[in-house]
Amino acid sequence: MKKEDKSSLISSLQATIANANGIFVIENHGITVKDFEALRRELAPITSVFKVVKNRLFKLAVRGTSFEGVSEFMQRPTAIAIATDSLAVTKVLAKFAETHPTVSIVGGKMDADLLDAKAIEQLSKLPSLLEIRGTIARILVEPASRLARVSGEYGKKN
Repeated sequence: MKKEDKSSLISSLQATIANANGIFVIENHGITVKDFEALRRELAPITSVFKVVKNRLFKLAVRGTSFEGVSEFMQRPTAIAIATDSLAVTKVLAKFAETHPTVSIVGGKMDADLLDAKAIEQLSKLPSLLEIRGTIARILVEPASRLARVSGEYGKKN
């Protein structure tokens, strides 16, 4: 890779990291290209970047940002997911790691906390924001719908 290409990659990563709300690191040794592309397609709507990067270049890109702590997870050949929806990314990565034992989640950072693989797995089991909103809406609407049913039945008796 030429020096100009490296500097442009670092610049594009820095621009993407500035708008991210989470970064996740996975070790991708032993995975087939077909499986990696399937994971990439699944992550596309919820990440701004999912790619294999050189550890040294990624460490340079996160230097001086709030995600600098993620560089400690970059030990072996890794892929990074720069998330726009962190919770959804944890769900996809955990599901993929279950079905593909050669892939392992190393860690990441979401909001202000560095997360290890176990924490990411626990986060993946939480309901998404959309599911929580649906539950709240159902809780709010349920008493009114019950009242309407009771009132309707009472009106039928007379």
